[in-house]
Amino acid sequence: MRLDGVEEAVLNLLLEDSSLGVKDLAERLGKSRNHVARLIDRLFEKKVLRGYTVVLNPVKMLYDRSIFLFVKTNPHEYDIVRGLLGLPQIRMLDGISGEFSLLGLYRFRSPSEFGSFLSGLDRLMVVSRFKKYRLVEILATFKESGFVIPDSKTEYYSISDFDWKLLNVLRKQVNPKPYSQTEIAERVGVSQPVVSRRISKLRNEDVIIGYTARVDFSAVGLEAKFYLEISVDPRSYLSVAKKLCEFDEVRSIYRTGEEYGLMAVVRVRDIKHYNQLLLKIFDLEDVLDTYSSVVFQEWM
Repeated sequence: MRLDGVEEAVLNLLLEDSSLGVKDLAERLGKSRNHVARLIDRLFEKKVLRGYTVVLNPVKMLYDRSIFLFVKTNPHEYDIVRGLLGLPQIRMLDGISGEFSLLGLYRFRSPSEFGSFLSGLDRLMVVSRFKKYRLVEILATFKESGFVIPDSKTEYYSISDFDWKLLNVLRKQVNPKPYSQTEIAERVGVSQPVVSRRISKLRNEDVIIGYTARVDFSAVGLEAKFYLEISVDPRSYLSVAKKLCEFDEVRSIYRTGEEYGLMAVVRVRDIKHYNQLLLKIFDLEDVLDTYSSVVFQEWM
């Protein structure tokens, strides 16, 4: 879909902070509130704007573990994709180039949750043609969905069952506009003041680090997505990761236990733009090598 300048500007503002109301968006764009409201509805109807989510701090969430799942599969094995999307711990699933054809990100609250995931994965692999997958554990997250993970005074926050319920509602908003606190309260079964206080606390504790929109990135000129694995001098993972966080093209950056110990999720305009980014990354001291996987399809 071809967008005009105002439509693209709205999407970019929502990616940076989807908690902005129509009034704030209208003021920043110099347009009327009615104009902006109609524009947002139109973008949602055309599936350019797909909903809203919150960006969570994995350090504060104290997940038992987070993993990348690589799966080798046949393009016609749609049941495998549906099964992977149906596993409740999923955060992302893409079709990629290379030895493995699917790459997913999954996060687990407890060892028992991870055990259930493995059981579900093994059932899927029984009907897979290749029966081949690989798990890569995420050791640290430095940036996610465009938001740098802040340095916190404490390493974790005790997340209650109510917090999880509330955060799951905030994470999965399929609506033209973000849910109001009244709408959220109805979904979690409490009063609006309770929701307001709890969200404020989660923000103050750096559990919620940002609000963003789920969009078709090609609509804002970012046609291509890559997973970039980066080999770094072992003494320099933290310093290199922090430098990578400064690149707008790097939407997320993770530390893994693999030989290529940094995994970046990258969005660029085209191959030329990606090559320019690689050259800048190789200019960083202590970067040794890279391995790229292009994303052919995004399911989540």
